Parts: sequence; structure tokens; C-alpha cells
Amino acid sequence: MASRSIARAVQPTLSKPACRAFSSTSASLAGRQGGRFRKPEKKFDVAYMEKFEFDDQTTIGHELFENIRTVRQYLRKTEYELPKLQTFAKPFEPPTSEQIVKLKTHNYLGEGHPVERKVVLSVKVSDLKLDDKEKHKFLLLAGPRYNVDTEEFVLSSEKFPHRKQNKKYVHDVLNKLLAESKNKDDTFEDIPLNLAQPKKRLQFPKEWARPPQPQQQEAQQQE
Repeated sequence: MASRSIARAVQPTLSKPACRAFSSTSASLAGRQGGRFRKPEKKFDVAYMEKFEFDDQTTIGHELFENIRTVRQYLRKTEYELPKLQTFAKPFEPPTSEQIVKLKTHNYLGEGHPVERKVVLSVKVSDLKLDDKEKHKFLLLAGPRYNVDTEEFVLSSEKFPHRKQNKKYVHDVLNKLLAESKNKDDTFEDIPLNLAQPKKRLQFPKEWARPPQPQQQEAQQQE
């Protein structure tokens, strides 16, 4: 009986050890990752960058390639897209005698600029069909906006954020000036009009001209 009790007491100690399961999680493989596959803690960290093997272009080389790509992009547009604009071409029609007002604006391709909202209106005073009294009053109201050399009334505006608003504003100002100039209640005849003297255009003296060369004389004779 004593031998059986001893065998039962010893039997648990002789049992096989339990097998440990193997895990394939990232935590278990963390020690196996080499330095080559480690992600840098900071972007463009020099400590974790691979060694340069002189198998790539330099920074200047990449900038040169980028410029070549840009030029090729515009060349493709010139070759394939610009010919399509021919369908939108319209023949030039000169302005009629009734279209006397000229508007000037600026456009910057590829970028915005504050001057794009500016509108410059110009019109010949002689085309406004005003009599002497109306012209006298109009020039008094115009003040420095009348250009003596070109005999034009010039008005510009960039006070509004959009071009169409400035265009409407200069048109409204011109219409108000014309309406006030044609108002017969007060013609401003007692106010003198002091205009600046127009600039004199210098003419090259004919006696200073060089005599024609023999070759020029022969060409004139042949003509």
C-alpha cells in the first residue's frame, strides 16, 4: 500500500510540460526588424536616411528636369490646344462713329493683381457734340482730367473690388458730367477757363539732314 501511495505522489511531477503558443504579432517581431526598415521618428531625419550610393540626380538635376517638364507641357498645349481656338476667332470690326468711348483694363495671365480691377475711360471732347457753352462748362467740371495734348477726357477708377463696378462708375460719372454741362440754369460763363499750354512738338531741321548717299540716290532713281 505504501508503494502505491508513493507512485501516486510522484506521478504529477513526471507529467510533460505544457507547450507555449508562438505569436506572430508585431510586438514579437519588433526585435527582428533591422535598422534599414525602421521608420524615421521625424520626416527627413538624417540619422535614419540610407547611404547615398551616387545612383540618383542631385537637387540641381531634379530642378532642371522639372523645368524641362514645364516647357514640354506648354509645347503640348501649343501643338494640340491652341489650334482649337481658331473656332472662336472673330474678324476685326473697327469702331463706328457712335462708339466714341474707350475703356482700358489690365490682365495678368496666371496670377491675380489688384490693378486688374482698374478701368480707364477716355473720350475725345470733340466727339461729344457739345456747343461752345456746354464745352466750356464741361472742361471746367473736368478739371485736370482733361488732357490738353490729346484733347481727351480721361477718368480712371479702382475704388471698387470688381472691374464691372468700376466700369459702371466711370460711365455714370461721364453721363452726369454731360447732363450737368447741358443744364442751362447756370452755364458758368463768368468763370474763366485756364488750360495748360499744349506741348510743342520739336521738328528736326531739314538743313541738319545728311545728304543722301550715292547708293540711296541710285535706289531713288530706280524707283
